[in-house]
Amino acid sequence: MAISQATQESMFIDGQWVEGAGGKRIPVYDPSTEEVIAEIPDATTSEVDRAIAAARRAFDHDGWPQTTAQERGRILFRIAEKIRAEAPMLAELESRNSGKPIVEAEFDVADAATCFEYYGGLATKVSGTVNPVVARSR
Repeated sequence: MAISQATQESMFIDGQWVEGAGGKRIPVYDPSTEEVIAEIPDATTSEVDRAIAAARRAFDHDGWPQTTAQERGRILFRIAEKIRAEAPMLAELESRNSGKPIVEAEFDVADAATCFEYYGGLATKVSGTVNPVVARSR
C-alpha cells in the first residue's frame, strides 16, 4: 500500500479520536523530499494531561492488571502479527517520516515484530527473579 498524499491525523485520547482544541496543526515532512506527508494536531497542555491521565487509568485499572500472563502474551503475539501483516506500509511510512533508507526501515519493522514475539513468549516465564548482569569494566 503506497502512501501517496498527505493525511489529516487526529489524536487518540481516552478511547476516542479527537481534534486539537486549539485547531492548530503541525506539518510532518518527508526529510528526503521536503514533501508534507501528514498534518497532526498541535496538542494543548490540557490534551496532553488528559492523555496521560487516561493512559495511567487504563494501565492501573482498566483491565491490564487483571489480564493473565497467558493473555498478555497472546496480545503481544497479535501485535506482532499485525506489524508483519502491515510491514510494507509501516516500512514506507517509517522511511518517509525519518528519511532513512527503505531497507533499514524494513529491518526496523521486522525487528519490532520480533521484539513483540519475544516478550509475548516471555510473558508466562516471569518468575519474579532478576538475572544478575555482570558489570562492564571500562
